[in-house]
Amino acid sequence: MTIDDLMARRPEVEFTVSLTPAQCEQFRECGFTSVARITTDEELAWLGEIYDRMFAERINPVPGAFVDIVRPNGTTDADSQKQILLPELKFPDLRKTAFWRNGCRLAAILLGLELKDVRGWGHMIRKPPRDGNNGALPWHQDEAYWDRSFKYHATSCWMPLDPATVESGCMSFIPGSHRSGVREHRPTGGDFATHVVSVEGIDPTLAVAAPVAAGGAVFHHCRTLHSSGPNRSARVRRAYSNEFQHEPVKR
Repeated sequence: MTIDDLMARRPEVEFTVSLTPAQCEQFRECGFTSVARITTDEELAWLGEIYDRMFAERINPVPGAFVDIVRPNGTTDADSQKQILLPELKFPDLRKTAFWRNGCRLAAILLGLELKDVRGWGHMIRKPPRDGNNGALPWHQDEAYWDRSFKYHATSCWMPLDPATVESGCMSFIPGSHRSGVREHRPTGGDFATHVVSVEGIDPTLAVAAPVAAGGAVFHHCRTLHSSGPNRSARVRRAYSNEFQHEPVKR
């Protein structure tokens, strides 16, 4: 069965998620919040099949979209930390999932936007099992990766396809860090051949870990400082994230 055959089997599911006032307040004050569930078991299993095939076939939706995010360009490790950007450009039906619909709608609420004004794009990140310190993603803000000539109002909707625990490398956040500007980021380890930038001098005692079950989701503001640890567990940690934002405005 080809990946196109799998895509044609997308389950039609109706699943709606709501936010409590406490979750909205947590996002405003801390810069992140989570929901216990954002899609169904059926859709989660289907997305897992699509995800696995995309990485196995090294799907590259646009040139440069399939990369290793923690190792230098040209790395050929068979099982390092890979990322696929913009999967929906190759497979538009990914925008028809309950995961996408719920993420977009909840992002609009958290950002104070009309649903019609929200745009989105996705990326998938795969942490192999027992990857040691190589799999740690250092402290950073998402906005640091974007064109600094624009202003952004955005949130990520990050869903693990496998349980995201402290052991497997769940995300951690610095509460309230979204209320300041974008900090100075530098190439991790001073290596300009890698795809990761990071912020130095973060007090780790301020960090709050955010473990989440498979099919749950964490929302975080584009300026919230966050990191994820290495995957020290015996199983792969698959994550699928969509970034939802208002149309960027020229500074």
